[in-house]
This record gives sequence, structure tokens and C-alpha cells, in this order.
Amino acid sequence: LRCRLYSASWPRPHQVTMLTHCSGHSHTAQHFPVPESVLEEAAMQPYVHNCFMNVYEGRHIHQFCIFFKRHLHLRTNMLLSTGGRKFRGDAVV
Repeated sequence: LRCRLYSASWPRPHQVTMLTHCSGHSHTAQHFPVPESVLEEAAMQPYVHNCFMNVYEGRHIHQFCIFFKRHLHLRTNMLLSTGGRKFRGDAVV
């Protein structure tokens, strides 16, 4: 699964490949993303949050799933911080 990673370790976003988990062995089995395969600091913050975002572009609706980690002791992510608000952690879209 190709996605865009906004990491606190990098000065710009990168395209990465996220692993998936298969629910069975048949050809109709579902695949689920494993965001832990690309997000850092698993020991500091083991929990991964997710949300969905809809982007409306004319008649088209694009839906994105966003996975992220936030914790007071994670590094400040300059890519996701604005003004006086700091985002501490990583996000993947």
C-alpha cells in the first residue's frame, strides 16, 4: 500500500510502502493496513490513531485515511506544526 509519510525525522514528506495484513487465504480475503510498519517511536507511543478525511473537488469526493501518533515526549513534527501549535509525532496518509 503506497502512502505519504509526514515524519518528524525528515524535512519533507516521503512516499513509503505500508505493509498490509490479510484476513484469510482465499482470493476474497480482505487486506488491512499496518501503520506500525512505517510510524516511528513504538516504544514511546505504541498507540496509533486514525481518522478519515473527505476532500471535495468539484463533483469529485476523495476520501483519505490518516494514521498518526501524538505524544508529549515525541519529537516536534515541523511538517505538521503551524504557528504556535506543535504537532509531536508522525502521520501517514
